[in-house]
Amino acid sequence: MKFLFLTLIFFSVTLQAQLKFVVEDFEGLANGDIDLKQNGLFTYGNIKANVNSKMDKKNYSGKRCIELNKEGDKTFGGWGKGIGVNIDLDAAVDYINFYVYCNDTNTIRIELQEDDNGDNNFEKETDDQWVYFQKILNKNQWQLVSIPLNKFKDMNNGGDGVFNVSYKNGKLLCLVFNLNNSENKNATSSWSFDFICFTQGKLQTATQLFDAPLTEQTNGCTLGAWSKEGNTGNFTEIASSFENNFEAGKKLGVVHFFQPFSVNHDTDEKQYPSVERINKIIAQNYIPMITLEDHFVNAKPSTKQPNLYSITEGHFDAFFSAWAKQIKQVNGIVLLRILHEFNGDWYPWCISKNNNNPELLVKAYRHIHDIFLKEGVTNVKFIWCPNSMSIPQEKWNFIMEAYPGNQYVDFVGLDIYNGAGKSVIWRSFLKEGIENYFILTQQLPNKPLLVCETSSRERKANESVQSQTKAEWIEQMGEVLKTDCSKIKLISWFNEGEKFKINSSRESINAFQNYILKEEYFTSGKTEFEKTLIH
Repeated sequence: MKFLFLTLIFFSVTLQAQLKFVVEDFEGLANGDIDLKQNGLFTYGNIKANVNSKMDKKNYSGKRCIELNKEGDKTFGGWGKGIGVNIDLDAAVDYINFYVYCNDTNTIRIELQEDDNGDNNFEKETDDQWVYFQKILNKNQWQLVSIPLNKFKDMNNGGDGVFNVSYKNGKLLCLVFNLNNSENKNATSSWSFDFICFTQGKLQTATQLFDAPLTEQTNGCTLGAWSKEGNTGNFTEIASSFENNFEAGKKLGVVHFFQPFSVNHDTDEKQYPSVERINKIIAQNYIPMITLEDHFVNAKPSTKQPNLYSITEGHFDAFFSAWAKQIKQVNGIVLLRILHEFNGDWYPWCISKNNNNPELLVKAYRHIHDIFLKEGVTNVKFIWCPNSMSIPQEKWNFIMEAYPGNQYVDFVGLDIYNGAGKSVIWRSFLKEGIENYFILTQQLPNKPLLVCETSSRERKANESVQSQTKAEWIEQMGEVLKTDCSKIKLISWFNEGEKFKINSSRESINAFQNYILKEEYFTSGKTEFEKTLIH
Protein backbone atom coordinates (compact mmCIF):
# COMPACT_ATOMS: atom_id res chain seq x y z
CA MET A 1 0.00 0.00 0.00
CA LYS A 2 1.30 3.48 -0.87
CA PHE A 3 1.26 5.91 2.01
CA LEU A 4 1.12 9.80 2.05
CA PHE A 5 -1.07 12.27 4.02
CA LEU A 6 -0.85 14.08 7.33
CA THR A 7 -3.27 15.74 9.71
CA LEU A 8 -2.39 18.28 12.37
CA ILE A 9 -4.62 18.14 15.42
CA PHE A 10 -5.12 21.35 17.32
CA PHE A 11 -7.11 21.80 20.51
CA SER A 12 -10.51 20.09 20.41
CA VAL A 13 -10.88 16.70 18.79
CA THR A 14 -14.03 14.65 18.59
CA LEU A 15 -12.79 11.22 17.56
CA GLN A 16 -11.98 8.71 20.28
CA ALA A 17 -8.44 7.34 20.28
CA GLN A 18 -6.66 4.77 22.41
CA LEU A 19 -3.01 5.08 23.30
CA LYS A 20 -1.12 1.90 22.30
CA PHE A 21 2.58 2.51 22.84
CA VAL A 22 4.74 5.37 24.12
CA VAL A 23 7.97 5.58 22.15
CA GLU A 24 9.35 8.30 24.43
CA ASP A 25 7.98 10.87 26.85
CA PHE A 26 11.45 12.01 28.06
CA GLU A 27 10.37 11.98 31.71
CA GLY A 28 13.20 9.68 32.74
CA LEU A 29 15.89 11.68 31.04
CA ALA A 30 18.22 14.50 32.03
CA ASN A 31 20.93 16.47 30.27
CA GLY A 32 23.84 14.39 29.07
CA ASP A 33 24.74 11.80 26.47
CA ILE A 34 24.82 8.89 28.94
CA ASP A 35 21.10 9.16 29.74
CA LEU A 36 20.21 9.45 26.07
CA LYS A 37 22.24 6.41 25.04
CA GLN A 38 20.90 4.25 27.88
CA ASN A 39 17.39 4.97 26.65
CA GLY A 40 18.19 4.17 23.02
CA LEU A 41 18.21 7.79 21.85
CA PHE A 42 20.81 8.99 19.37
CA THR A 43 21.70 11.93 17.14
CA TYR A 44 23.72 12.05 13.94
CA GLY A 45 25.29 14.58 11.60
CA ASN A 46 25.01 18.18 12.72
CA ILE A 47 22.33 17.63 15.38
CA LYS A 48 23.01 17.84 19.11
CA ALA A 49 20.44 16.99 21.79
CA ASN A 50 19.63 17.81 25.37
CA VAL A 51 16.59 17.38 27.58
CA ASN A 52 14.68 20.47 28.68
CA SER A 53 13.24 19.97 32.16
CA LYS A 54 11.82 23.48 32.39
CA MET A 55 8.65 23.30 30.35
CA ASP A 56 6.48 26.37 30.87
CA LYS A 57 3.87 24.40 32.80
CA LYS A 58 2.96 20.91 33.83
CA ASN A 59 0.92 19.24 31.13
CA TYR A 60 -0.39 15.91 29.95
CA SER A 61 2.83 15.01 28.17
CA GLY A 62 4.88 15.64 31.29
CA LYS A 63 7.38 18.31 32.28
CA ARG A 64 10.23 17.44 29.94
CA CYS A 65 10.98 17.41 26.23
CA ILE A 66 13.98 16.85 23.98
CA GLU A 67 15.65 19.87 22.37
CA LEU A 68 17.70 19.55 19.19
CA ASN A 69 20.00 22.14 17.67
CA LYS A 70 22.03 22.33 14.48
CA GLU A 71 25.75 22.64 15.17
CA GLY A 72 28.82 22.38 12.95
CA ASP A 73 29.34 22.36 9.21
CA LYS A 74 27.74 19.07 8.22
CA THR A 75 24.82 19.31 5.82
CA PHE A 76 22.87 16.40 7.24
CA GLY A 77 21.58 15.43 10.64
CA GLY A 78 18.75 14.13 12.74
CA TRP A 79 17.87 12.03 15.72
CA GLY A 80 16.09 8.82 16.57
CA LYS A 81 15.11 6.18 19.06
CA GLY A 82 16.07 2.51 18.99
CA ILE A 83 12.94 0.54 19.89
CA GLY A 84 13.46 -3.15 19.05
CA VAL A 85 10.17 -4.51 20.37
CA ASN A 86 7.15 -6.35 19.04
CA ILE A 87 4.25 -3.90 18.88
CA ASP A 88 0.91 -4.82 17.41
CA LEU A 89 0.40 -1.94 14.97
CA ASP A 90 -2.37 -1.81 12.37
CA ALA A 91 -1.59 0.50 9.46
CA ALA A 92 -5.28 0.71 8.58
CA VAL A 93 -6.31 2.47 11.80
CA ASP A 94 -3.20 3.46 13.77
CA TYR A 95 -1.38 6.80 13.95
CA ILE A 96 2.02 8.02 15.04
CA ASN A 97 1.78 11.21 17.10
CA PHE A 98 4.18 13.76 18.53
CA TYR A 99 4.31 17.32 19.81
CA VAL A 100 6.81 19.54 17.99
CA TYR A 101 8.09 23.11 18.27
CA CYS A 102 10.27 24.54 15.49
CA ASN A 103 11.85 27.97 15.02
CA ASP A 104 11.53 27.97 11.22
CA THR A 105 9.49 26.22 8.55
CA ASN A 106 10.81 22.72 7.96
CA THR A 107 9.99 19.51 6.18
CA ILE A 108 11.14 16.58 8.29
CA ARG A 109 11.63 13.03 7.10
CA ILE A 110 10.15 10.40 9.45
CA GLU A 111 11.35 6.84 9.08
CA LEU A 112 10.10 3.60 10.66
CA GLN A 113 12.51 0.69 10.34
CA GLU A 114 10.87 -2.73 10.40
CA ASP A 115 12.55 -6.09 10.97
CA ASP A 116 11.11 -8.55 8.45
CA ASN A 117 13.61 -11.40 8.66
CA GLY A 118 13.75 -11.66 12.46
CA ASP A 119 17.48 -11.01 12.95
CA ASN A 120 16.94 -7.90 15.14
CA ASN A 121 18.96 -5.76 12.72
CA PHE A 122 17.86 -3.32 10.05
CA GLU A 123 19.18 -4.23 6.62
CA LYS A 124 17.89 -2.55 3.48
CA GLU A 125 18.23 -5.80 1.55
CA THR A 126 15.85 -7.71 3.82
CA ASP A 127 13.72 -5.22 5.78
CA ASP A 128 11.12 -2.55 5.10
CA GLN A 129 11.86 1.15 5.51
CA TRP A 130 8.67 3.21 5.87
CA VAL A 131 9.02 6.95 5.25
CA TYR A 132 6.81 10.04 5.42
CA PHE A 133 7.69 13.70 4.79
CA GLN A 134 5.94 16.17 7.07
CA LYS A 135 6.01 19.94 6.73
CA ILE A 136 6.24 21.78 10.04
CA LEU A 137 5.28 25.46 9.91
CA ASN A 138 6.99 28.05 12.07
CA LYS A 139 4.04 28.97 14.29
CA ASN A 140 6.11 29.96 17.33
CA GLN A 141 4.08 27.47 19.37
CA TRP A 142 3.78 23.76 20.05
CA GLN A 143 1.90 21.69 17.50
CA LEU A 144 0.45 18.20 17.80
CA VAL A 145 1.12 16.11 14.69
CA SER A 146 -0.85 12.94 14.05
CA ILE A 147 0.03 10.86 10.97
CA PRO A 148 -1.92 7.80 9.77
CA LEU A 149 0.47 4.91 9.35
CA ASN A 150 -1.14 4.07 6.01
CA LYS A 151 0.38 7.28 4.60
CA PHE A 152 3.95 6.04 4.96
CA LYS A 153 5.74 4.74 1.83
CA ASP A 154 8.13 1.83 1.61
CA MET A 155 11.37 3.43 0.42
CA ASN A 156 13.51 0.38 -0.32
CA ASN A 157 13.21 -2.87 -2.24
CA GLY A 158 14.07 -5.11 0.70
CA GLY A 159 11.52 -6.74 2.99
CA ASP A 160 8.10 -7.94 1.98
CA GLY A 161 6.58 -4.53 1.20
CA VAL A 162 3.85 -4.98 3.81
CA PHE A 163 3.56 -2.95 7.02
CA ASN A 164 3.35 -5.86 9.42
CA VAL A 165 4.87 -4.68 12.68
CA SER A 166 3.21 -7.04 15.15
CA TYR A 167 3.77 -9.74 17.72
CA LYS A 168 3.77 -12.43 15.07
CA ASN A 169 5.74 -10.73 12.29
CA GLY A 170 8.27 -7.91 12.32
CA LYS A 171 9.63 -5.86 15.19
CA LEU A 172 9.73 -2.09 15.05
CA LEU A 173 13.46 -1.57 15.27
CA CYS A 174 13.94 2.17 15.05
CA LEU A 175 12.24 5.55 14.60
CA VAL A 176 14.33 8.25 12.88
CA PHE A 177 13.68 11.96 12.32
CA ASN A 178 15.79 13.57 9.59
CA LEU A 179 15.76 17.31 10.30
CA ASN A 180 17.86 18.86 7.52
CA ASN A 181 15.15 19.87 5.11
CA SER A 182 14.67 23.49 6.13
CA GLU A 183 13.17 25.78 3.50
CA ASN A 184 15.33 28.57 4.93
CA LYS A 185 18.83 27.26 4.26
CA ASN A 186 20.44 30.08 6.25
CA ALA A 187 18.39 29.46 9.38
CA THR A 188 20.01 28.28 12.61
CA SER A 189 17.38 25.64 13.17
CA SER A 190 16.23 24.26 16.49
CA TRP A 191 13.47 21.82 17.33
CA SER A 192 11.74 20.43 20.39
CA PHE A 193 9.83 17.13 20.45
CA ASP A 194 7.64 15.60 23.13
CA PHE A 195 5.41 12.59 23.77
CA ILE A 196 6.02 10.42 20.71
CA CYS A 197 3.47 7.63 20.65
CA PHE A 198 1.27 5.30 18.62
CA THR A 199 -2.50 5.34 18.95
CA GLN A 200 -5.46 3.48 17.58
CA GLY A 201 -7.28 6.38 15.94
CA LYS A 202 -6.31 10.04 16.15
CA LEU A 203 -4.88 11.20 19.43
CA GLN A 204 -7.62 13.01 21.32
CA THR A 205 -7.09 15.99 23.59
CA ALA A 206 -9.68 18.05 25.42
CA THR A 207 -9.95 21.84 24.98
CA GLN A 208 -6.26 22.75 25.19
CA LEU A 209 -3.34 21.31 23.27
CA PHE A 210 -1.60 19.69 26.25
CA ASP A 211 -4.72 18.60 28.12
CA ALA A 212 -5.18 14.93 28.97
CA PRO A 213 -7.35 13.00 26.50
CA LEU A 214 -11.05 12.52 27.05
CA THR A 215 -11.91 9.13 28.43
CA GLU A 216 -14.84 6.94 29.37
CA GLN A 217 -16.55 7.59 32.67
CA THR A 218 -15.88 4.80 35.17
CA ASN A 219 -16.69 3.95 38.76
CA GLY A 220 -13.23 4.81 39.97
CA CYS A 221 -10.31 2.76 41.22
CA THR A 222 -9.84 0.84 44.49
CA LEU A 223 -6.60 0.96 46.49
CA GLY A 224 -4.50 -1.94 47.76
CA ALA A 225 -1.06 -2.65 49.17
CA TRP A 226 1.51 -5.34 49.83
CA SER A 227 4.14 -4.94 52.53
CA LYS A 228 6.80 -7.02 54.27
CA GLU A 229 4.51 -7.98 57.15
CA GLY A 230 3.01 -10.60 54.86
CA ASN A 231 6.36 -12.37 54.59
CA THR A 232 6.20 -13.34 58.27
CA GLY A 233 2.56 -14.31 58.19
CA ASN A 234 1.47 -11.09 59.90
CA PHE A 235 -0.63 -9.97 57.00
CA THR A 236 -3.28 -8.53 59.28
CA GLU A 237 -0.82 -5.66 59.82
CA ILE A 238 -0.32 -4.83 56.14
CA ALA A 239 -3.18 -2.36 55.85
CA SER A 240 -2.39 -0.43 59.02
CA SER A 241 1.35 -0.27 58.29
CA PHE A 242 0.58 1.33 54.92
CA GLU A 243 -2.32 3.57 55.97
CA ASN A 244 -0.38 4.94 58.95
CA ASN A 245 1.99 6.74 56.57
CA PHE A 246 -0.74 9.23 55.77
CA GLU A 247 -3.13 11.63 57.39
CA ALA A 248 -6.41 10.12 58.51
CA GLY A 249 -8.49 9.41 55.44
CA LYS A 250 -9.03 6.63 52.99
CA LYS A 251 -8.71 2.97 53.85
CA LEU A 252 -7.39 0.35 51.51
CA GLY A 253 -9.83 -1.97 49.82
CA VAL A 254 -7.44 -4.88 49.18
CA VAL A 255 -4.70 -6.43 51.32
CA HIS A 256 -2.12 -8.30 49.23
CA PHE A 257 0.33 -10.92 50.45
CA PHE A 258 2.47 -13.74 49.02
CA GLN A 259 2.59 -17.38 50.03
CA PRO A 260 5.20 -19.78 48.60
CA PHE A 261 5.18 -23.57 48.88
CA SER A 262 7.74 -23.37 51.67
CA VAL A 263 10.29 -21.00 53.17
CA ASN A 264 12.61 -23.19 55.24
CA HIS A 265 14.54 -25.37 52.80
CA ASP A 266 12.04 -28.19 53.21
CA THR A 267 10.27 -29.17 49.99
CA ASP A 268 7.73 -31.17 51.97
CA GLU A 269 6.62 -28.19 54.06
CA LYS A 270 3.30 -26.77 52.99
CA GLN A 271 3.19 -23.07 53.78
CA TYR A 272 -0.52 -22.44 54.08
CA PRO A 273 -1.94 -19.01 54.86
CA SER A 274 -3.69 -18.82 58.20
CA VAL A 275 -7.45 -19.09 57.71
CA GLU A 276 -7.90 -17.30 61.03
CA ARG A 277 -5.81 -14.35 59.90
CA ILE A 278 -7.49 -14.16 56.50
CA ASN A 279 -10.85 -14.08 58.25
CA LYS A 280 -9.53 -11.28 60.44
CA ILE A 281 -8.66 -9.26 57.32
CA ILE A 282 -12.17 -9.78 56.00
CA ALA A 283 -13.64 -8.81 59.38
CA GLN A 284 -11.61 -5.58 59.20
CA ASN A 285 -13.45 -4.82 55.95
CA TYR A 286 -10.65 -5.64 53.49
CA ILE A 287 -10.54 -8.06 50.58
CA PRO A 288 -7.59 -10.50 50.75
CA MET A 289 -5.51 -10.98 47.59
CA ILE A 290 -3.04 -13.87 47.77
CA THR A 291 -0.24 -14.52 45.33
CA LEU A 292 0.47 -18.24 45.41
CA GLU A 293 4.14 -18.62 44.57
CA ASP A 294 4.66 -22.12 43.21
CA HIS A 295 8.23 -22.53 44.39
CA PHE A 296 10.37 -23.21 47.45
CA VAL A 297 11.91 -20.07 48.95
CA ASN A 298 15.40 -20.36 50.48
CA ALA A 299 15.72 -23.88 49.07
CA LYS A 300 19.11 -25.49 48.53
CA PRO A 301 20.60 -24.96 45.06
CA SER A 302 20.14 -28.67 44.39
CA THR A 303 16.39 -28.46 45.03
CA LYS A 304 14.31 -29.08 41.93
CA GLN A 305 11.89 -26.19 41.71
CA PRO A 306 8.40 -26.73 40.25
CA ASN A 307 8.11 -25.80 36.59
CA LEU A 308 5.20 -25.89 34.18
CA TYR A 309 5.94 -29.48 33.19
CA SER A 310 5.96 -30.82 36.76
CA ILE A 311 2.81 -28.87 37.65
CA THR A 312 0.81 -30.20 34.69
CA GLU A 313 2.10 -33.73 35.33
CA GLY A 314 0.57 -33.59 38.81
CA HIS A 315 3.73 -33.69 40.93
CA PHE A 316 2.41 -30.95 43.19
CA ASP A 317 -1.28 -31.75 43.27
CA ALA A 318 -1.06 -32.43 47.02
CA PHE A 319 0.09 -28.86 47.60
CA PHE A 320 -2.70 -27.35 45.52
CA SER A 321 -5.38 -29.61 47.01
CA ALA A 322 -4.32 -28.70 50.52
CA TRP A 323 -4.36 -25.02 49.58
CA ALA A 324 -7.85 -25.37 48.14
CA LYS A 325 -9.13 -27.00 51.34
CA GLN A 326 -7.68 -24.18 53.40
CA ILE A 327 -9.12 -21.38 51.28
CA LYS A 328 -12.49 -23.11 51.26
CA GLN A 329 -12.71 -22.45 55.01
CA VAL A 330 -12.35 -18.67 54.63
CA ASN A 331 -15.47 -16.64 55.42
CA GLY A 332 -15.49 -14.55 52.28
CA ILE A 333 -14.06 -14.01 48.82
CA VAL A 334 -10.32 -14.49 48.23
CA LEU A 335 -8.56 -13.09 45.17
CA LEU A 336 -5.99 -15.70 44.14
CA ARG A 337 -3.13 -14.90 41.74
CA ILE A 338 -1.28 -17.88 40.29
CA LEU A 339 1.72 -18.19 37.93
CA HIS A 340 2.11 -14.42 37.82
CA GLU A 341 4.65 -12.51 35.71
CA PHE A 342 4.96 -15.55 33.47
CA ASN A 343 6.29 -13.41 30.59
CA GLY A 344 9.43 -12.53 32.53
CA ASP A 345 12.59 -14.55 33.03
CA TRP A 346 12.89 -14.76 36.84
CA TYR A 347 10.43 -17.44 38.05
CA PRO A 348 10.61 -21.21 37.43
CA TRP A 349 7.17 -21.06 35.83
CA CYS A 350 8.11 -18.33 33.32
CA ILE A 351 7.60 -19.28 29.69
CA SER A 352 11.27 -18.47 29.02
CA LYS A 353 12.26 -21.26 31.43
CA ASN A 354 9.85 -23.78 29.94
CA ASN A 355 11.01 -24.29 26.37
CA ASN A 356 9.51 -20.96 25.28
CA ASN A 357 6.13 -22.68 25.11
CA PRO A 358 3.13 -20.56 26.21
CA GLU A 359 0.79 -23.56 25.87
CA LEU A 360 2.44 -25.02 28.97
CA LEU A 361 1.43 -21.95 30.98
CA VAL A 362 -2.16 -22.39 29.81
CA LYS A 363 -2.17 -26.07 30.81
CA ALA A 364 -0.58 -25.43 34.22
CA TYR A 365 -2.96 -22.59 35.04
CA ARG A 366 -5.97 -24.68 34.08
CA HIS A 367 -4.60 -27.62 36.06
CA ILE A 368 -4.36 -25.59 39.27
CA HIS A 369 -7.78 -24.00 38.67
CA ASP A 370 -9.40 -27.42 38.15
CA ILE A 371 -7.99 -28.75 41.43
CA PHE A 372 -9.77 -25.95 43.30
CA LEU A 373 -12.92 -26.72 41.33
CA LYS A 374 -12.64 -30.42 42.21
CA GLU A 375 -12.32 -29.53 45.89
CA GLY A 376 -15.57 -27.57 45.68
CA VAL A 377 -14.03 -24.15 46.34
CA THR A 378 -16.51 -21.43 45.44
CA ASN A 379 -15.06 -18.40 47.25
CA VAL A 380 -12.00 -17.87 45.04
CA LYS A 381 -11.61 -15.38 42.19
CA PHE A 382 -8.67 -16.30 39.96
CA ILE A 383 -6.28 -13.64 38.64
CA TRP A 384 -4.14 -14.15 35.53
CA CYS A 385 -1.36 -11.57 35.68
CA PRO A 386 1.43 -10.82 33.18
CA ASN A 387 4.24 -8.36 33.76
CA SER A 388 4.01 -4.95 32.08
CA MET A 389 6.95 -5.81 29.82
CA SER A 390 7.77 -9.17 28.25
CA ILE A 391 11.36 -10.22 28.87
CA PRO A 392 12.69 -11.33 26.48
CA GLN A 393 10.93 -9.56 23.62
CA GLU A 394 10.17 -12.55 21.38
CA LYS A 395 7.17 -13.74 19.39
CA TRP A 396 6.62 -16.73 21.66
CA ASN A 397 6.43 -14.43 24.71
CA PHE A 398 3.29 -12.58 23.59
CA ILE A 399 1.02 -12.58 26.64
CA MET A 400 -2.21 -13.52 24.86
CA GLU A 401 -0.67 -16.82 23.71
CA ALA A 402 -0.63 -17.75 27.41
CA TYR A 403 -4.23 -16.77 28.21
CA PRO A 404 -6.03 -19.75 29.84
CA GLY A 405 -9.52 -18.79 28.62
CA ASN A 406 -12.43 -16.80 30.00
CA GLN A 407 -13.86 -19.71 32.00
CA TYR A 408 -10.60 -19.96 33.97
CA VAL A 409 -9.98 -16.26 34.64
CA ASP A 410 -12.09 -13.94 36.79
CA PHE A 411 -9.75 -10.94 36.84
CA VAL A 412 -6.89 -9.88 34.61
CA GLY A 413 -3.86 -8.43 36.38
CA LEU A 414 -0.82 -6.40 35.43
CA ASP A 415 2.36 -5.54 37.34
CA ILE A 416 3.88 -2.13 36.55
CA TYR A 417 7.26 -1.14 37.99
CA ASN A 418 9.78 1.61 37.48
CA GLY A 419 13.27 0.37 38.21
CA ALA A 420 12.61 -3.25 39.20
CA GLY A 421 15.30 -5.90 38.91
CA LYS A 422 18.59 -4.78 37.39
CA SER A 423 17.05 -2.04 35.27
CA VAL A 424 18.60 1.41 35.51
CA ILE A 425 16.26 2.82 32.87
CA TRP A 426 13.64 5.18 34.29
CA ARG A 427 10.18 4.76 32.80
CA SER A 428 7.05 6.71 33.63
CA PHE A 429 3.98 4.75 34.73
CA LEU A 430 2.33 5.45 31.38
CA LYS A 431 5.31 4.45 29.27
CA GLU A 432 5.85 1.23 31.22
CA GLY A 433 2.24 0.10 31.43
CA ILE A 434 0.33 1.29 28.38
CA GLU A 435 1.31 -1.42 25.88
CA ASN A 436 -0.12 -4.38 27.80
CA TYR A 437 -2.95 -2.21 29.13
CA PHE A 438 -4.07 -1.70 25.55
CA ILE A 439 -3.81 -5.40 24.71
CA LEU A 440 -5.70 -6.55 27.79
CA THR A 441 -8.52 -4.02 27.59
CA GLN A 442 -8.96 -4.52 23.85
CA GLN A 443 -8.81 -8.30 23.73
CA LEU A 444 -10.41 -9.00 27.11
CA PRO A 445 -12.89 -6.12 27.47
CA ASN A 446 -15.18 -8.00 29.85
CA LYS A 447 -12.47 -8.93 32.34
CA PRO A 448 -11.83 -6.33 35.07
CA LEU A 449 -8.20 -5.18 35.04
CA LEU A 450 -6.27 -4.97 38.32
CA VAL A 451 -2.76 -3.61 38.83
CA CYS A 452 -1.65 -6.15 41.42
CA GLU A 453 1.80 -4.64 41.95
CA THR A 454 3.14 -1.20 41.22
CA SER A 455 5.93 0.95 42.60
CA SER A 456 8.77 3.24 41.64
CA ARG A 457 12.29 3.58 42.92
CA GLU A 458 13.66 6.86 44.20
CA ARG A 459 16.26 8.73 42.19
CA LYS A 460 19.86 7.80 42.96
CA ALA A 461 22.26 10.36 44.37
CA ASN A 462 24.31 10.44 41.17
CA GLU A 463 21.29 11.07 38.93
CA SER A 464 20.32 14.51 37.72
CA VAL A 465 17.98 16.58 39.85
CA GLN A 466 16.35 17.68 36.58
CA SER A 467 14.92 14.21 35.98
CA GLN A 468 11.48 13.05 37.03
CA THR A 469 11.36 12.19 40.72
CA LYS A 470 9.46 9.39 42.43
CA ALA A 471 6.98 11.96 43.70
CA GLU A 472 6.39 13.20 40.14
CA TRP A 473 6.07 9.58 38.98
CA ILE A 474 3.27 9.07 41.51
CA GLU A 475 1.63 12.34 40.51
CA GLN A 476 1.64 11.33 36.85
CA MET A 477 0.34 7.85 37.77
CA GLY A 478 -2.69 9.43 39.41
CA GLU A 479 -3.43 11.42 36.25
CA VAL A 480 -2.92 8.41 33.96
CA LEU A 481 -5.28 6.22 35.99
CA LYS A 482 -8.04 8.77 35.44
CA THR A 483 -7.39 9.18 31.70
CA ASP A 484 -5.46 6.79 29.45
CA CYS A 485 -5.75 3.88 31.91
CA SER A 486 -9.19 4.53 33.38
CA LYS A 487 -10.27 0.88 33.01
CA ILE A 488 -7.93 -0.17 35.83
CA LYS A 489 -10.10 -1.06 38.83
CA LEU A 490 -7.41 -1.67 41.46
CA ILE A 491 -4.00 -0.14 42.06
CA SER A 492 -1.99 -2.06 44.69
CA TRP A 493 1.25 -0.48 45.88
CA PHE A 494 4.19 -2.86 46.46
CA ASN A 495 5.58 -1.40 49.67
CA GLU A 496 8.95 -3.14 49.70
CA GLY A 497 12.53 -2.22 50.53
CA GLU A 498 14.27 1.10 50.75
CA LYS A 499 13.71 2.09 47.13
CA PHE A 500 10.10 0.97 46.58
CA LYS A 501 8.29 1.67 49.84
CA ILE A 502 5.93 4.61 49.82
CA ASN A 503 7.71 6.37 52.70
CA SER A 504 11.11 6.35 51.00
CA SER A 505 10.85 10.15 51.09
CA ARG A 506 8.53 12.81 52.45
CA GLU A 507 7.93 14.00 48.88
CA SER A 508 6.68 10.55 47.86
CA ILE A 509 4.32 10.33 50.81
CA ASN A 510 2.94 13.77 50.02
CA ALA A 511 2.47 12.88 46.36
CA PHE A 512 0.49 9.75 47.18
CA GLN A 513 -1.55 11.72 49.72
CA ASN A 514 -2.30 14.60 47.35
CA TYR A 515 -2.73 12.88 43.98
CA ILE A 516 -4.21 9.52 45.04
CA LEU A 517 -5.79 9.60 48.49
CA LYS A 518 -7.31 13.07 48.18
CA GLU A 519 -8.78 12.39 44.75
CA GLU A 520 -12.41 11.27 44.75
CA TYR A 521 -11.70 8.98 41.81
CA PHE A 522 -9.80 6.60 44.13
CA THR A 523 -12.35 4.96 46.36
CA SER A 524 -11.98 4.20 50.05
CA GLY A 525 -12.45 0.68 51.38
CA LYS A 526 -13.75 -2.36 49.53
CA THR A 527 -17.36 -1.32 48.96
CA GLU A 528 -17.13 -0.06 45.37
CA PHE A 529 -14.87 -2.91 44.30
CA GLU A 530 -17.12 -5.50 45.89
CA LYS A 531 -20.30 -3.93 44.54
CA THR A 532 -19.20 -3.62 40.93
CA LEU A 533 -16.72 -6.47 40.42
CA ILE A 534 -17.50 -9.33 42.81
CA HIS A 535 -20.74 -11.15 42.18
